[in-house]
Amino acid sequence: MSLPASDFRLIPIPPAVTDGSALDYHLLPIDTSGAANREPLVEVSSLGIAHRSAYAQKMAPYYRTFNQAVSVPLLREGVVQRLALVNQALEPYDVQLLVLDGYRPVLLQQELWDHFIEIARGKMPDSSDEELVKFVGQYWSDPRDFNPDDYRTWPTHITGGAIDLTLQDKLTGQDLFMGGVFDDVDSISSTRYFENPALTSLSALDARRNRRLLHHAMAIGGFVNYHHEWWHYDFGMQMAIMNGSGAEQALYGIAACPLDNLKP
Repeated sequence: MSLPASDFRLIPIPPAVTDGSALDYHLLPIDTSGAANREPLVEVSSLGIAHRSAYAQKMAPYYRTFNQAVSVPLLREGVVQRLALVNQALEPYDVQLLVLDGYRPVLLQQELWDHFIEIARGKMPDSSDEELVKFVGQYWSDPRDFNPDDYRTWPTHITGGAIDLTLQDKLTGQDLFMGGVFDDVDSISSTRYFENPALTSLSALDARRNRRLLHHAMAIGGFVNYHHEWWHYDFGMQMAIMNGSGAEQALYGIAACPLDNLKP
C-alpha cells in the first residue's frame, strides 16, 4: 500500500496546550450517567489489537511483575474500536499498535505509585515529600485519596479510556525505536523531546519520526497525548480534556473490571 500524501513521520508534533500534570485534571466534570460510561471493558485483542501486558510480564524498565497487574490489557469497547481505526491509518507504514496497558485497578496504581516514590527518593534524596509527589505526579495519578464515590480522586487508568502503547513492525514483530523505554521517569519521555533540531544523530531522527507517526495516527482515532509521556493517550476522560480534546465533559468514570482478567 502506498504512503498517504502527508507522511505522518514528517509532520512535527505540536506543542502541548497545557503544562498540567497527572495531578491537575481531577476537577473536570464527568458524565457518569451517559451511554458511553456503560460501555464494558473488553480485551484489546477482540479487534485484533496487538498487546503485551507491561506489568504482568518482566519487561523493561522493571524486569519484574506487579502483584495487582491485569493479565491482558482491557479498555472500553468504544476505545478499542477507535484503536482499530488507528491501525487502519497505520497500514501504509507496515506498522501496528502495541498496547502495553489500559484499565488499571486502583491497587495496581497504588503499587506503581509507591514504587516510583521510592525511585524519586533515590534520585532526589534531599527533597521534601511534597516535592517527591510533584515529581512522580508528572507520570502517575496519585491514588492515595481514592474514593469510588468522589470523581475528584479517580486515577486516569481506572476509567478504561487511558492507554499506554507503542508501535510494532508488522513484518518483523520488532518494537519501533522511540528513543527511550516505556515508563522512564525522565525528560526523554516527553513526547516532543526529539523535536529539538539540535538532536541530529540517526537514533534521534528515528525516534522523532516514530513518535510523530504514533502521535498523528492516534489523533485519527480522536486520542489525545499526555505531553510528559510519548506512550500515553486518552479518549473520553478528564485527562483528555485537560490536554486539549475540546470536550466539555468526560465520558468515562470508573470501569467495572472482569475479575478473571486479574493476574493470578
